[in-house]
Amino acid sequence: MKSKNIRIIVVLALATLVLLVVNQFYWVKKDFDFQENLIQIQKENKVRNGELFDSKVTLAMVNVRDKLLSLNAENSGLYLDPVKKVTDNYFVASFYDTINRDLLKNLLVEEFKSYNIEEVFEYGIYDCFTDSIIFDQYVDLSIGEKKRVRNDVPIQKWEHDGHYFGVYFPVEEMMISEVKPFPRTLLLSSFAILIVIVIVGYAILVILKQKRLSEIKTDFINNMTHELKTPIATIKLSSDVLLKPNIIGDADRVLRYASIIKAENNRLESQVERVLQVAKLEQDNIQLSFGEVDIHEVIRHSVEVYKLTVDQREGYISCDLDAEAYKVLADKVHITNIIHNVIDNGIKYSKENPLISIHTENKKKGIAISINDNGIGMTKEQMLHIFEKFYRVPKGSVHDVKGFGIGLFYVKFVVEEHGGKVTVESEFGKGSTFTIWLPLESKNLLSNKE
Repeated sequence: MKSKNIRIIVVLALATLVLLVVNQFYWVKKDFDFQENLIQIQKENKVRNGELFDSKVTLAMVNVRDKLLSLNAENSGLYLDPVKKVTDNYFVASFYDTINRDLLKNLLVEEFKSYNIEEVFEYGIYDCFTDSIIFDQYVDLSIGEKKRVRNDVPIQKWEHDGHYFGVYFPVEEMMISEVKPFPRTLLLSSFAILIVIVIVGYAILVILKQKRLSEIKTDFINNMTHELKTPIATIKLSSDVLLKPNIIGDADRVLRYASIIKAENNRLESQVERVLQVAKLEQDNIQLSFGEVDIHEVIRHSVEVYKLTVDQREGYISCDLDAEAYKVLADKVHITNIIHNVIDNGIKYSKENPLISIHTENKKKGIAISINDNGIGMTKEQMLHIFEKFYRVPKGSVHDVKGFGIGLFYVKFVVEEHGGKVTVESEFGKGSTFTIWLPLESKNLLSNKE
């Protein structure tokens, strides 16, 4: 897929996600506003209904008290505050004489029914002389009344002498209905949109990853073609020369061209081996042979190997081996390879005169090997991918750095197989420092590999 098409798909997917989020936010806000308005309306209705309820209860209790007075001619007279609302759901009425509890209940039920008061209530009779409730009964008009096990009627002492009766509504029916700020349908739609966002986001990540893998594959094929094309062309040219009849008598020329063919053949073999080596790493078929390895000896040997190459470019390679403990349990061949790979990488990406310095020191029960170069350096973004397979630091369209981008991938794999760690510090345009840390006490590695 072309990069342009991928960009279009990503942009459209992101635009879709934004529209989904905006749409969901709009409906959530609209529903929230609706719920707020509904709550406000219900609050206003509660106030109005509460005032109406209070009025009906007051009128009913006044009628009950008047009927009680009419039955007792001796107790007629002026009553102040005939009915008083003590709390939101507790009303009391003054009465200076004793009250028959059954008569009181019948009158209350009759008057409440006449005013369409259907709430469960509890009534009690209070004796001001003994300062106590002398009777308390629970009444449910739908199932009949029953005695309360405990006294739920609040004791509210009144200033009047004698008796008074009170009515208490333990369950206030005029409550605001439960309003869910996020109804089930809205929650489900939000959850569905969240799933869509996750799926689309994952799809975008997969597309970008596939795009990057495609670019890496293309770059790898181009690099491999370039690396193999040169020795093949050299072998073909040398073979053509050797096939000429007049060269048979020139032993020196035959030997020279035969040497060229052999060298280029070894070069091809080395390149193919490196590719096969990565295939083995992927399949975890690499075999490590552990033994005692002198890291300083490996470094000195590596310096000798690359000294001629550095001298030819008028550079300098040095080592400063300060580690006091430098023998580790490791695979000497692979440890040597990773040191070579890092040095070779530093030389390839260095400027005209490569300066390579190697330093060792003991850190955290291990040995740290730092290899510094004065190369082109890397950006922070490039450092995040430097140890990935087939990744190469881009240098534009100039193909002057040979390789497949598998050297540092191999280095990281081998180091981690030894229980170590490899890190890089770099500044663009000023060079890089690779640090390889290997544990000194690695006997457990040997047992694990066996």
